[in-house]
Amino acid sequence: MEIFLTDICLFLDYLDGIGLDLPFSVTGYSTLVVIIGAFAPLLAAITLVARDDGWKGIKSFLGQALDFHIKPVYLILALVLPLVIHVITHYLALAVGLDVAQTLFPTEIPTAPIILAIPYFILMMVIGGGQEEFGWRGYAQEPLQEKIGVIPASLVIGVIWGIWHLPLWFMAGDLHSAYSFLAFVMMTTSISVMYAWLYNSSGKKLIVVMFFHAMNNTAAPLLPFLHGIEEKPESAYWIYAAVNVIFGAIFAYVLVKGSKPTQR
Repeated sequence: MEIFLTDICLFLDYLDGIGLDLPFSVTGYSTLVVIIGAFAPLLAAITLVARDDGWKGIKSFLGQALDFHIKPVYLILALVLPLVIHVITHYLALAVGLDVAQTLFPTEIPTAPIILAIPYFILMMVIGGGQEEFGWRGYAQEPLQEKIGVIPASLVIGVIWGIWHLPLWFMAGDLHSAYSFLAFVMMTTSISVMYAWLYNSSGKKLIVVMFFHAMNNTAAPLLPFLHGIEEKPESAYWIYAAVNVIFGAIFAYVLVKGSKPTQR
């Protein structure tokens, strides 16, 4: 259903883009697909769990998000790592002379961006990315890594996760089209390794990766590597992708080192 609705909206966006005067706004239809797409990993996971384990399985599956029996260090890392990555990217972009906004939060609101980031983070947890983790890490990560290994599983999930966002590059007015899709897939693939490390190291706690996802999406407007200027390429996204590749490689090394048996 999501693919069908997406195809319709892409067709409508195309007609709108070539100048055809449509008797309705295309934006509303695109927004509908974005909302459906945001919950697709969660809904797909629930469907598969229901098929295998019924209502009891669904209750247990959703209950993962309420398991707070976690060492605090993992929640702290889930909140701090995105900030570190975005700070590095922000200042690297400035250092090489690229345009970067000071904040992408509304400047007309008389509230400091750091304060606005708090309700925004909560929003990202519920509907802005955190909910996706039920599908990516909550459902797909463990069985896939048992079959092919944690790093290959992470890379596969990262590629699928990136391609799953592809329709956004064809929607009129969406910011994604301002930066490279290849850079985006580089980011999702490499950061997926960090998700895997957090998920596995925390004892497979879903709430940790939900925090990580929500904080990544919160750090983007708080410490931006984008300028947000319409019809101007977002070149600094390549820096963001490269920083994530470096961090992904570091965490891949940690995962490999941690999986080797200790010699006595």
